[in-house]
Amino acid sequence: MGRVVDVFDSLYSAVVEAQKSVEDEYVKNIASKYFDGSKPKTIKIELGGREVEVPLFSLVPHNALRISECEIDFEIDLNCEKEAKGLFGKLRKKKMANVRIKFSGCDQAEGLARIGDSLVKEIPTI
Repeated sequence: MGRVVDVFDSLYSAVVEAQKSVEDEYVKNIASKYFDGSKPKTIKIELGGREVEVPLFSLVPHNALRISECEIDFEIDLNCEKEAKGLFGKLRKKKMANVRIKFSGCDQAEGLARIGDSLVKEIPTI
């Protein structure tokens, strides 16, 4: 039978893995929407009577997501041979696991900010 510490280690590992998955998807999204390989995707716009190509990446804010809270509710089997009774004597009839994850925006990574700054410098001045 597993120890309680093992359960919490597993839960912590799951949250860390979920955050890594969020970050990986964010990077994939940026790469696919704003870059063709290593070249930034651009849009032609008119600035000061001239048509210029502006990197799409420089036109939108880029704030990553992070997991700010994770709530897990669960019931465990106590391996009791008698009928296990819950609060106020009600018989527990089901095992449950409810997971609620809240995401929040976080500051832009410095590397991402530098890429954006570099792309903005490529826009011709008027």
